[in-house]
Amino acid sequence: MKNKINTLKNYFLAIGFMTAAGSFAQGARIQIIHNSADAATQVVDIYAGNVLLEDDFEFRTATPFFDVAAGAINIGIAPGNSANSGDILATFPLNLVAGETYVAVANGILSASGYSPSPAISVDVMVLGQETAAISGNTDVLVFHGSTDAPM
Repeated sequence: MKNKINTLKNYFLAIGFMTAAGSFAQGARIQIIHNSADAATQVVDIYAGNVLLEDDFEFRTATPFFDVAAGAINIGIAPGNSANSGDILATFPLNLVAGETYVAVANGILSASGYSPSPAISVDVMVLGQETAAISGNTDVLVFHGSTDAPM
């Protein structure tokens, strides 16, 4: 009888771990890099849907990698003093695949005037973001041309 109880405990414990692992596998990971040189976006808050991901996010900084839901999500940029997602100034729809890791770079200008050229604010998303180097002891580099007024 005791062996049957232990077997059942192990069975339910295993089911719990598989369920937890399955839930985690349904998410994606994302890092956001703030590369918008617009004075209006010097400090922003970043939302995923209605959830605050990063508070007071400054120009030329990067977030850690976040766990987010896979599928269709909206990344929103709000002023750094936002009270909630109702203050979002610009929204960028993303479709993230479960188990993938992404790097998203916020670029361009939100202001309607004062910049020439003034590319509209956007979020460029690269799949296959890496949190560790592909080869131990090496450093992997992702190069991204994000200057708002330099030629391509």
